[in-house]
Amino acid sequence: MRRYLFLIPILMMSIAAFPQVDGDTLCDVVVTGTRVATVRENVSVPVSIVKRDEIEAEGETEIIPVLSSKVPGFFVTTRGVSGFGVSSGAAGDINMRGFSGSSGRILMLIDGHPVYSSIYGHPIGDSYMASDAERVEVLRGPASVLYGSNAMGGAVNIITRKVTSDGNRLSARLMGGSFGSQKYTVTDSFKKNKFSAFAGANYDRTDGHRANSAFSSLSGFVKMSCDFSERWRLLCDFSIVRFNAENPGTVSQPIFDGEADVLRTSTSVSLDNTYEKTSGSLNFYYQTGRNDVNDGHAADAAPRPFLFHSNDYMAGINAYQSFGFFKGNTVTAGFDAKLYGGDAYRNPVTEYYADHKKLYEVAGYVFARQSLGRLSLNAGIRLSNHKLYGNEWIPQAGLGFKASSTTNLKFTYSKGFRSPSMKELYMYAVANEDLLPERANSLDLTAEQSFFEKRIVLEMSLFYIKGDNLVEVCIVDGVKQNRNIGEFANKGVELQANYNVSDDLKLSANYNYLHLDKVITGAPRQKIGADVSYRWRRLTFGAEIQHIDCLYLSEDKTESYLLADARMSFSINKNIEIFCKGENLLDKTYETMLGFPMPGITVWGGIRLNY
Repeated sequence: MRRYLFLIPILMMSIAAFPQVDGDTLCDVVVTGTRVATVRENVSVPVSIVKRDEIEAEGETEIIPVLSSKVPGFFVTTRGVSGFGVSSGAAGDINMRGFSGSSGRILMLIDGHPVYSSIYGHPIGDSYMASDAERVEVLRGPASVLYGSNAMGGAVNIITRKVTSDGNRLSARLMGGSFGSQKYTVTDSFKKNKFSAFAGANYDRTDGHRANSAFSSLSGFVKMSCDFSERWRLLCDFSIVRFNAENPGTVSQPIFDGEADVLRTSTSVSLDNTYEKTSGSLNFYYQTGRNDVNDGHAADAAPRPFLFHSNDYMAGINAYQSFGFFKGNTVTAGFDAKLYGGDAYRNPVTEYYADHKKLYEVAGYVFARQSLGRLSLNAGIRLSNHKLYGNEWIPQAGLGFKASSTTNLKFTYSKGFRSPSMKELYMYAVANEDLLPERANSLDLTAEQSFFEKRIVLEMSLFYIKGDNLVEVCIVDGVKQNRNIGEFANKGVELQANYNVSDDLKLSANYNYLHLDKVITGAPRQKIGADVSYRWRRLTFGAEIQHIDCLYLSEDKTESYLLADARMSFSINKNIEIFCKGENLLDKTYETMLGFPMPGITVWGGIRLNY
């Protein structure tokens, strides 16, 4: 892999050598790093943005596969053509900077509130739909000062679709592909005067590239908004997804009847206000999940007499208000609380794992930012109180220096923490109710350089993370048990390059190197990605490559591979577009999970309709 490293500086120098192209200055505004809309270059923590046109071009039903190729340091495990599943053999594990989403160390947010399985503490990859997302902001590094537990390694904020112009717009995407795969999406947006609404529905199915690896999913999302005045807005949304995922087992140990039937719902209501010197939001949310799982059996074993069942819920409130007391100053004060719990059992008489346990967490925080000419300072503090662990102080501080109109330097210190999940505390034989919260301290140094009125943007981030109390399964007196095993250290570098050569030609590349003092499966040591998109009249072409180096599948087995994808679309008229795409066009044999080989060349084709 080292032989590819020289390509990074050459790529960046080549981008800078392109002739200047006139264009407007592009100022991205983000909300994930500060809670309120802030110009990205004024946010001291590194934040990656994936916009609607990039999401649409990928043609995915779920959002997290799109992020895996667009965001440096972001990697997602997969096991088949479509779907991630749950329980044993499940994919969809998000890894960032050596932190795993399956362990609850990466927080998934929708419009700023958490959305994950409260019993297990981890995201459910098949419940985040690409059709619902206007954009996604990925905060790389601890985000606990604003979002509390589970944001120890970072936060992924899915910002849902907004309707900005009057009228009704209906669109549909129908596509089919290899292995009997089908994907259908319908969205509708409506706006009249002060009322607007957006609705989306998805159906996804595949026979799978292996026996007993079928997947199907049906989802819906509705969001409504009413502007009471120029200052006040009420928003409410509801989402539901039901999916069925088969688990074929590993190649060496196949299983039969392995199947998960999952239903998840989420709803929220928000009241937003926007004034000249103050703005804020009050949000209530509630989500539920139900899992019915057959863990399957070997060919020579009897079917399981009982299914595994679990039910989980999470209800919460978050409120914040931002104030600008004087020029260049912003102070945000916030409060949030959540109540979560559920139950899990196999035999309702003898095998109860979580018997209607309930936990809560409440917190308050203050975050301030001050601009002083070329220098910007920010600092925040959070006091979190957990039912089991009492108070936890979480600080963050950073500074930015605008060396020139095109050069920006940032430095941030931040603390992350995670309270053990209900699974780790109460479920299965490895449970341990004496676990302590995990903690991590992170240092980030980021340099941003732009050229040609921000047609070219380069970013480099160096990070060092040191923590303790990491929860892992250990053997104690010959018995496996969850334990806080002590210290860990992660460090690395992340690079991002974007060049809008013209309105029709766009180039992007990303790279990351990760050094871990302990082996973590699902976290590659190096990842290189590059993407080109070109539009000529009615024809649009895109190509993407991704190289993964030293991905640990287990403590003693690694995987390295190179993938190449391509896509093409043709607009017949303003209402009809046909498209096709190919994945793994080099027909590489590879795995991201031990024993689950990925498919070879996979092709898709379809049509988009807009009315």
